[in-house]
This record gives sequence, structure tokens and C-alpha cells, in this order.
Amino acid sequence: MLYILSNFLLRLKLREKLKQVNSQSKTVNKKFQSLLIICSEDEPYDDFFFLKLARQFGISTKKTTIIILTKKELVENQNTSNRKYFFTRKSIGFFGKIPKSMRELFQRRFDLQINYFNNRSIFSEVVSVSCQSKLRVGFSKSNQQINDLILDIDPKEHNLFLKETKVYLNALLN
Repeated sequence: MLYILSNFLLRLKLREKLKQVNSQSKTVNKKFQSLLIICSEDEPYDDFFFLKLARQFGISTKKTTIIILTKKELVENQNTSNRKYFFTRKSIGFFGKIPKSMRELFQRRFDLQINYFNNRSIFSEVVSVSCQSKLRVGFSKSNQQINDLILDIDPKEHNLFLKETKVYLNALLN
């Protein structure tokens, strides 16, 4: 019963945040300066792939942040030295509030956000819209309201993902 009530409250929070996201400026300079990647542990990922993505757009590894959405309770709110954060559903609490220890991350502004999850999940959607990004890229099976650019490819196809993001994002920058 509590889970259902929590989901209801998170959906309300999601609607509120979607209004804010839709009103944000989508203007991007001629080059991306910072990158945020939100990835579910259910999707195949590795740090090398994400760093390759950052290099593809000339984004420094110091300006690349990765949030891993996980079900493991042991890594909750763990912050690693290479700008990688682990979140569990418990991290955002019953009402969908970001913990004080993580607010700095969610107040940071990013030029590009990659939502590297290909399913509809209230948890991943709330985390995604809580971030402040100018441009969001995601997959077709996720909630399309949270993304500006939607790719209809399988996240397991890393090379195709790199190729497609390069083509479409470079077209947007020019």
C-alpha cells in the first residue's frame, strides 16, 4: 500500500518537474561543455563507453557526470572520485525529495544529458527531470516527455548509439 502511495506522489512530482523542464531554455552554444549521463544498472554500460561519448563531443572527463540508478542498497548515495554517483529509489525518499547531500549535483547545470535507460520507470523519470540540462537525449521506449531527442535504437548497440548521437547532435549544433 505504501509503495502505491509513494508511486502516486512521485507521479505528481514528475508532472510538476515536467512543466519546469518544458519551460527551460533549449539554447545550446556551438559546443557542449558538460555532460550528464543517467544510466540504469539494467542497461549494458561501462565507463569507457561513456568517456568515449564525452570525447566524441570534446567534453572533458572532469565535466562528465554519471548517475547509476541501482536496486542495490549498499551503494546508496555513494559518490566516487570520478564524478559517478549511485542512486536507489530509497535515495529520493517517499515524497521524491532529493537528499541534502545530493542537492549540489541536482543544482548543477549541464549542456547535454543522456538518459541511458530504455524503459518507463517513475524512479528514473523523476531523477532525470530533477536534473538541470539544456538538451536531453533518450530512447524510444522510455517516457518521451522527458527527452528532447529520441533515438529508436537498442542501448546494447553502443557503436550505433555513438554514431546516431553524433549525427543528430552535430546537426542541432550547426
